[in-house]
Amino acid sequence: MSAVLIVDDNPSDRALFRAVLTRAGYAVHEVARGSDALEKAREVLPHIIVLDVNLPDTDGHSVCRDFRTDPQFAPVPILMLTVQHHEEDVIAGLEAGADDYISKDEAPQIILARVKRLVRYRQMATVASLNEGLAQVGRLLAGIVHEIRGPLSVIRGNAEILKLQLGVGNEAETRIEPIIRGCQLLQVRLEHLMATVRGGPAMLMAQDVGPLVREAVDLFHKGTDPRAGKIAIVAETVGGLPAVKADGGRLIQVLLNLLGNAHEAILGDRKEGRICVRSDLGLGDDGDGVVVQVIDDGPGIPATHLSRVFEPFYTTKATGSGYGLYLASEILREHGGRLSARNGDECGACFTIWLPLATVTAP
Repeated sequence: MSAVLIVDDNPSDRALFRAVLTRAGYAVHEVARGSDALEKAREVLPHIIVLDVNLPDTDGHSVCRDFRTDPQFAPVPILMLTVQHHEEDVIAGLEAGADDYISKDEAPQIILARVKRLVRYRQMATVASLNEGLAQVGRLLAGIVHEIRGPLSVIRGNAEILKLQLGVGNEAETRIEPIIRGCQLLQVRLEHLMATVRGGPAMLMAQDVGPLVREAVDLFHKGTDPRAGKIAIVAETVGGLPAVKADGGRLIQVLLNLLGNAHEAILGDRKEGRICVRSDLGLGDDGDGVVVQVIDDGPGIPATHLSRVFEPFYTTKATGSGYGLYLASEILREHGGRLSARNGDECGACFTIWLPLATVTAP
């Protein structure tokens, strides 16, 4: 559900816009004074701002400029309202950063259509920018993986041939086995890295959750700067868990996203903390499955934001895209699973992944 912030001192106008937008499925929030607009926006994090030109304490153009100079709201579309289309008002509003202008006496269908267009345009622009960034990362990663695959295959192939030539029981076999196992591990990790940026449908197969969780924790731990803070990251996996139906690379992508959010949340509050990734059997709406929980001891998620964290483009971070958790939830939906969030019993946040069991054993 997209959120709309209406900044208008006229109760009748606010009631009209509220009725039109609420019927269309928008969550509507209101303020009557321009000086309250920025604070309210930080509270509700709107997807679009409907702003009156004439306000009792300031003019709408000044409020518009305030939003445009705030990094958190600079990308949020602004629809300016006026009683009549005065040319100087329209020019001043567009120069202040408004995305569109509309007269208050327009038909409700036209007002709704303008709001929908601006929200949809912002979403399309954000997705296009993110997809381009992912495409560039994917091309770079594909090149790196290609360069590694060749020499790695040569090392593994020659090690396996040498093992065969030496025969069973040879003392040197104990030195060759670690080489082969290391090459196999690297090849699997390269495939998982490629899967994180691969397009198309998920490649679901029977997977053992334990190794994937440990791999995600290991990759994340190696990619963090220890100078930023002392955040302990541990994996707790119950032994003997059944296989789940998953795309290993994309499940690691989800875990890395959740670990990154937990890490940022703790560092935003203090310099020390703990993140636990816990795996166990769990019952879902569709039956038995495996549950993976990412639990941190950070400040938790404010109650006003908890129900909206999986909305596309909803973010509480000034530099965030609001796309990571939405994408993670969509990946889990592709798997036939789900992603949920809650605050911990004492502190911190807990994100829970539920995955259905596979019908065959993991290789």
